[in-house]
Amino acid sequence: MSEPIFIIDCPSCKAKVAAIEKGSVSRSGSEDEYAYVPFADKLLVGACPRCGELLAGISHQVDFAGFDAEEDRWSDIVRVYPKPPKTFLSNRIPRSAKESLSEADRSLQANANIAACAMFGRALEAVCRDILDPEQSAETQTLPKKKIMLADGIKKLKDGGFIDDRLYDWSQQLHAFRNLAAHPDEGSISRRDAEDLQSFVYAIIEYVYPTFRTLDSRR
Repeated sequence: MSEPIFIIDCPSCKAKVAAIEKGSVSRSGSEDEYAYVPFADKLLVGACPRCGELLAGISHQVDFAGFDAEEDRWSDIVRVYPKPPKTFLSNRIPRSAKESLSEADRSLQANANIAACAMFGRALEAVCRDILDPEQSAETQTLPKKKIMLADGIKKLKDGGFIDDRLYDWSQQLHAFRNLAAHPDEGSISRRDAEDLQSFVYAIIEYVYPTFRTLDSRR
């Protein structure tokens, strides 16, 4: 009898693989104390059949037989080990940026590199607006106003001393890839390029927000 498998992204092979399942644990219940709103999660652990990398991923049940669908349906498995999604300590980072980074990570795991780059650009654009003009953030905007776009925002971050020349030069590459992702005839983006951009966006966010707090405290 063959061993059970599950499909997951292997960061070492940089590909979706049929991991050999070695164990799993699940939980289920209701999201509402007073009305039955079901939820269920499943954590699977196993090993990559190509390189032997240990892998763990989580899936969420999205449809429930007899409740909102004719049969159960689960989401794609998202890797949580190794290289789990990045978390940031600062609560100043806007929700729109965090959501974009999370979406970019899922896109990378699905080898959707163009979509990932678009999300990285969206995240950095949200950071630019949050720092340079907090009223433009998606959470607080109330009046129509010309929004800060990525290219202009990056330049203003440099001019304002929020980023140094090195980060500014890197950000130009992100802007170029974001434009490439937005236009169908501009070319393709490799996974290596997308992962490099991911590292850059994480670095600039970790650099900018401590800088922002320091500069802000002097006002």
